[in-house]
Amino acid sequence: MTTNRSSVVIGGSSGVGRALVELLSARGDRVLATARDLRDLEAVQRDCAVRIGTEISVAAVDLSCADFDPDSFVERCAQSIGRITHLFLPVGAISREDRGLVNYDLIADLAIVNYIRPAQLLNAFCKHFEENGYGHAMIFSSIATAAPRGNNAAYASAKTALEFYCRALQHHFSGSAVSIQICALGYVDTSMSFGLKLRLPIASPTAAAKYAIKMSETSVRSAHFPKFWAVITKALKLIPWSIYKRLRF
Repeated sequence: MTTNRSSVVIGGSSGVGRALVELLSARGDRVLATARDLRDLEAVQRDCAVRIGTEISVAAVDLSCADFDPDSFVERCAQSIGRITHLFLPVGAISREDRGLVNYDLIADLAIVNYIRPAQLLNAFCKHFEENGYGHAMIFSSIATAAPRGNNAAYASAKTALEFYCRALQHHFSGSAVSIQICALGYVDTSMSFGLKLRLPIASPTAAAKYAIKMSETSVRSAHFPKFWAVITKALKLIPWSIYKRLRF
């Protein structure tokens, strides 16, 4: 069984990205998985062939490189799988040093991987979608954007910027066949959450990927996963500063 979808997954070698690659491939999409390490991608490629019986395409790319060219990268993707209909951007990085006042280089590094490159990629893929008359992009944000705090300040600031840019593009493309969605993830069992002491349930990458794929078939502009985070983030915004400043989370 095949679909008429051609999906690119940026960050497709691990976590939610890998789960997306496997599920999209299993449902019949043409899939291109990208990540920094070609060996990791080839492992995913072999796994899909053996366990699912599907063939995926892979492409190694280092988004942190100073000479990264988003437009050339989109052309490379299109040459690999043809006309692209869907983009999934489950990319991001945190740092244990991102606490309070951090060094300038760390702020820049986290801004590049969590905002600048995703925004550039979104821009480049949307140009491809506009030229072809249709396209769907989904970026993955974080619940951290709803609750400013001393921990992960640079990370959350970058994700907030990405969310704002996506909402601006949603307005720009309103009425067209180009759609952009924001999926804000709560706690998910990935390398980013490894070793953390979390007070609320943690979701599996597969569950998050299933939700994202189902969401991609709707017109919902933004949503949280797990869904209970929508209530929690709204509640946090209502807490008076006199109380909020005492919270440690």
